[in-house]
Amino acid sequence: MWKPKLKQRKHLAAEILRTLDADIEAGRLAAGEQLPTHRELAEQLRVAPGTVTRAYALAQAQGLVTGTTGRGTFVTSAAAPQDGVIDLSHNLVHRDQRDGVVRRVLGTYGDVNKSLLLLDEEQDPAGVLEHRVTAAAWMRRPGFAPAAEDMVICSGVQHAMHTVLATIAKPGDVVVTEAVTYAGIKAIAALSGLQLRGLPMDSEGMDPQAFEDACRRGAKILYTTPTLHNPTAITMPAKRRKEIARIAEVHGAAILEDDVYGFLSPQGPLPLAAYAPANTYYLLGTSKSIAPGLRVAYATCPRGMQQQVANTVRTTIWETSPLMSALLAKWIEDGTADRTIAFKRAEVASRHELAKRVLIQTTPPPHATPHWWIALPEAWRAEELTEECRKRGVGITPAAAFAVNRDDVPRAVRICLAAVSTQQRLQGGLEIIQELLERGPAMHFTTT
Repeated sequence: MWKPKLKQRKHLAAEILRTLDADIEAGRLAAGEQLPTHRELAEQLRVAPGTVTRAYALAQAQGLVTGTTGRGTFVTSAAAPQDGVIDLSHNLVHRDQRDGVVRRVLGTYGDVNKSLLLLDEEQDPAGVLEHRVTAAAWMRRPGFAPAAEDMVICSGVQHAMHTVLATIAKPGDVVVTEAVTYAGIKAIAALSGLQLRGLPMDSEGMDPQAFEDACRRGAKILYTTPTLHNPTAITMPAKRRKEIARIAEVHGAAILEDDVYGFLSPQGPLPLAAYAPANTYYLLGTSKSIAPGLRVAYATCPRGMQQQVANTVRTTIWETSPLMSALLAKWIEDGTADRTIAFKRAEVASRHELAKRVLIQTTPPPHATPHWWIALPEAWRAEELTEECRKRGVGITPAAAFAVNRDDVPRAVRICLAAVSTQQRLQGGLEIIQELLERGPAMHFTTT
């Protein structure tokens, strides 16, 4: 039975996570190996059970383990994907490596004097106003007009989520989200001592009645990705968004709206922020749409809350890199950002069609999306299929990584189409998944 050797007795949840990661990386823990229960490990280490719960939640959010009530917690991967592995677990959109425009633009930030000031002088923690004005104009669409004075520039959407929650929530508060959700919010909740509650979904997203019931029971914060939801790829229609927004307004609930995939649906419904601007923190990132290395995201806050969120930025990282913010502003102004997005839209659509041709036993999402949520046939368990794919050199993610309620994990996996460098490699990975779905676990196991 695994017992971590802790080097220090502070920040114990993070220390347990680091030790777990190191033991998996070194091969001391094998894929599929069962870990001690929360109570067993807490007794061994003489720590509170809640400390182990937070550590396991962080490990699950990072894809190191999976766990369900009644079965236990298991190691999911022996190591990070190695060279040659067709990794369909990493949710990025591959950029055209032939694009010489980005390389040329990287050589300059424009005005040298302005760049020197950004490098050598501290800036407003909300971000350089000129950059926020540029971003606000870029984000504007009929029916939705974010204001630069309500905006805070953050170091990616993950940082924006953490910053907003650190501003408006306190340990013990309940944050509701869909029953399966982006693993990053699970990690933030575990670190911040927040209670995460998953609510039922249907084909249009979160169930409004479940959201209203949760608000009546005291929930004050909602986190949601209404456009191309991760992992299910559902896009919430306008009517449902209006209903969710109305409930939030009636009960005074805050909404964290993660619109990281909105760039792939330019004609889609308006953001929730358009219907409940006084309640919604609208988060728009550029890691998927432009490039993950920029680490620039925009948090548009309800009127009157911008300064409080900016103060949290100042407290945590002082300021988001103004040079990265300047580079993105320049790319917006000269069209580089829009050209990159146009390429990614076309590439995702093409890969979506490829997946439809190969994965003939699955039901594809109705819209082109970089990730698919595959409901498995009765014969397959998600962890088993994930492990068999890993043995064949293909990385996918089981539903447990996204499930909020440990006793209600769907029989499903998520595959990502857009991070693999070429469509040829993607097709190879998809064909392996299709073969395993056709053969089933029993037949496959008899041949190994």
